[in-house]
Amino acid sequence: MSNDRTVGGARREYERVADALRHEIEGGAIAVGEQLPTHAELVDRFDVSRATVQKAIKALEGEYVESVQGKGVFARDWRKSVAAHANGTTTEAAVGAGSVELDDAIAEAFEADDITIDAYCLTAESLNAAIVPQARRILRGELEPSSIHVRLLLARPGAHLAIPRIVGDPDDTRPLDRLSELIERHAFTLRNLLEDLGRRDVEVGVEVRTLPITPVAKYYLLNRHQGLMGFYKVEANTVDLPDGESARIHDVLGLGARLYLQGPEQRAECQQWFDSLWNTIAESV
Repeated sequence: MSNDRTVGGARREYERVADALRHEIEGGAIAVGEQLPTHAELVDRFDVSRATVQKAIKALEGEYVESVQGKGVFARDWRKSVAAHANGTTTEAAVGAGSVELDDAIAEAFEADDITIDAYCLTAESLNAAIVPQARRILRGELEPSSIHVRLLLARPGAHLAIPRIVGDPDDTRPLDRLSELIERHAFTLRNLLEDLGRRDVEVGVEVRTLPITPVAKYYLLNRHQGLMGFYKVEANTVDLPDGESARIHDVLGLGARLYLQGPEQRAECQQWFDSLWNTIAESV
């Protein structure tokens, strides 16, 4: 079964499915208001994964189809959507369509046979939390990927980073000591988690490199075709320092950061940016 690889070096599988359904709706083979075939029927018809079908449907939502909870997916009047776009209008659904949860994106990525993840973030805490459920699915035999390869760019433990720092006392290094502990803990946990899967007939590669920079944005490239970008907010936050004292610090907080899907051009630019950091000033750990 296909796993959303490129077709003819250009189109991915979900685009092939979306294009076919779009043509049927535009041509009237699927009438406005008519229910589309079920996900299971589309999986059989196009010989793709369920995740690919879901992604194809999502690509059509708002313009060509609408999902009705508990009933299915129905064809919309695409001519009205085209006219609305021509008039410069849009819907709330279209505006919000770019926001995605990392857990959902990672779950979809793990449906592939060959999984690749490039990630640039502060500590990898969110990435760890998203991968753990998928690792459990592999251990239970629900997923059977052939390979998992991860490149992880993190802030450098021990570097004199601009953030975090104590409010009013930027020379106090204890917030940096705390950050170093978090980075080392989450990087170690992620590496161990994935390498454990390597002992279960999965080809695993995990590379971790660090930068002497505090990230103000987080970036994930999943399976080479889905790019997600989000921004850390700098906020004052009370934390417990390694010596047990509590302090008010300026910190970059990413757990609540929204991630946005990128188009092909943005994704290509971000891939070049990631590679430029990876291949120049990043250091292996």
